[in-house]
Amino acid sequence: MKKRIAFILPVILLIYIGCISRNKVFREKQTIITQCIIPDSLYPSPALVIPYHSDWTKKHYPEKIQEFKKQPLQFGDIVFLGNSITEFGGDWGKRLNSPIIKNRGISGDVTAGVLQRLGEVYYVKPKAVFLLIGINDLFNPKLSSDSTAANIIKIVTIIHKKSPHTKIYVQTILPTSTQTMVDKIKKTNDILASNARPRLYTLINIHVLLADDQDLIKKEYTRDGVHLTEAAYVVWVDYLRKYFNKYVTSQ
Repeated sequence: MKKRIAFILPVILLIYIGCISRNKVFREKQTIITQCIIPDSLYPSPALVIPYHSDWTKKHYPEKIQEFKKQPLQFGDIVFLGNSITEFGGDWGKRLNSPIIKNRGISGDVTAGVLQRLGEVYYVKPKAVFLLIGINDLFNPKLSSDSTAANIIKIVTIIHKKSPHTKIYVQTILPTSTQTMVDKIKKTNDILASNARPRLYTLINIHVLLADDQDLIKKEYTRDGVHLTEAAYVVWVDYLRKYFNKYVTSQ
């Protein structure tokens, strides 16, 4: 009996490794599937109020968090993290032909909001994170390019510290149709470019894809001066694919 127990225990430990007792293990078509159960404590509290969220976002943010809880990330996912530009991209897995790509965009979100919801992300030790955040910060006159870039770098640093094997891609903030935003966006992107390090994050310059010769967003790529048309998503995804494919095929 003791020999049997000694054999069973290592098998159980292998099945539960990663989430340990927080995993659900079940059998489907003779294949053992391990589903990660993420502790509630790693999600923002429904009562949390994020500074600089609009009144609309204060309602939308907790609603999206509840959606994320119902469809949690899994170990080894690839996470697209950001605001409405990411959220409105819809099924990024379908766009890039991979079921492990998950959308974690929240409309109206700011860098402070992303900082509060990183627990789910680093807990699952994702293969990669594609981050695009900051435009809503820059539209707020109380927030500067320096503070926005600092928070983006803080987001990256936390993910890297908690999940050091995750490949992190920081995407440059996209242009808008507002002339007064040009300098703020450029300064933020320049800071992000100057702080990019292979071990910390890779910078992907998607800004240049959608900008005209005045550094404003091309008319055919925007619905309202900020949010994107489907044509813009197509251009973005086509450009992103080389980074994505290179990362995936190297694993």
